Amino acid sequence: MTTLIPENDIWTIWAIVIGIAALAFFLEQRFKWGAKISSVLLALIGSLVLVNLRVLPTGSPVYDALGGYILPLAIPLLLFQSDLRKIIKESGRLLIIFIAAGATSVLGGIICGFLFRSALAEQTAGYVAVEVGADIGGSVNLVAMASAFNVDESIMNASLIIGNLIIIIWTAAIIAIPNMPFFRKHYRHEHIDALEANIQLDDGETMASKFWKRQGISLLDIAKCLAITFAVNAVTQQICNAVNASGAPEIIKTFFGSIYLVMTTLTIVLVTAMPKVFENIHGATELGTIMITMWFVQVGAGARISEIISLAPAVLGFKILMAVINIGGVLLLGKFLKWNVEECLTASNASLGGPTTAAAYVIGKGWAGLIAPATLVGLFGYVIGNYFAVLTANIFL
Repeated sequence: MTTLIPENDIWTIWAIVIGIAALAFFLEQRFKWGAKISSVLLALIGSLVLVNLRVLPTGSPVYDALGGYILPLAIPLLLFQSDLRKIIKESGRLLIIFIAAGATSVLGGIICGFLFRSALAEQTAGYVAVEVGADIGGSVNLVAMASAFNVDESIMNASLIIGNLIIIIWTAAIIAIPNMPFFRKHYRHEHIDALEANIQLDDGETMASKFWKRQGISLLDIAKCLAITFAVNAVTQQICNAVNASGAPEIIKTFFGSIYLVMTTLTIVLVTAMPKVFENIHGATELGTIMITMWFVQVGAGARISEIISLAPAVLGFKILMAVINIGGVLLLGKFLKWNVEECLTASNASLGGPTTAAAYVIGKGWAGLIAPATLVGLFGYVIGNYFAVLTANIFL
């Protein structure tokens, strides 16, 4: 469809993307309501509004660059403080909760598959695979399963659009949930308690502005950050190309042919081997967060609301019910097993949206101890999502 800014107006779209991200950071750090919403959600809303007003296009080479280059550069930067020895202590319980979230997604796929079988007809098995894969490993697995089961393109596009919208709504909800009296009373909240005990806000200051206060970052720090993340991506691509072109078993290709898993492994090996080196490099989290927020602008740009109703109403109902089962199941288990509410929400976020949404969420909330674990469990979902998706889909073949 015609938009005010055409998809090939590259420089204008780049300017709007970074402009939305910068405005989101400003609102988050300047106003308390902005801090409650978070820069990530503000960026999503900004691009969502512009797309639905037909100012921005839903597709552009700029968006391809954000997903293909900016996002992979951001992930290593956000892992610069991820000493594996510390992570083992910090992410053990989150991994268990994430596995529970994956189990609720499998259950949701089975329930929704039977409920929507008549509406989806011969596409049922494929769409169950798409949704289970997406709700455990994010959009990477969604596309893979859609290709494997030859899911109709219109259904896949509807799933992507609705998925983006659900992530926006879910992000808004989990920003508010930890502060609600009910969850404060009935769930443990150790990360919130630690944050409130250690951080005192001045008048007019927000949690975001306190967390992102000006740091001592030098020119050499920035150069090191960029050099390392580009190097990690370059080596990662060479490894993945070699593995995927080989005759290695599929399980090997799954582990060593996925750029996100390989780049995470490389970064963590480097950080664990040389923790002091990475501790003394400043600015990695700042640069990574800017890049991730730009990518979220692209996510919001993929959600044209008018297309959701026209493309596939059954897909809308399927995805909403899947998300409700995932979220409700994790919170219910968390209540009885006495899990932290922060970890329940982070694990569900990592399951539904992947490592990037989970990392951005915990950064926005100021839960520094969950940044690396959230990213890692989200990446773990990339690995296991397809397997559980295929097993679940076989029920409907």
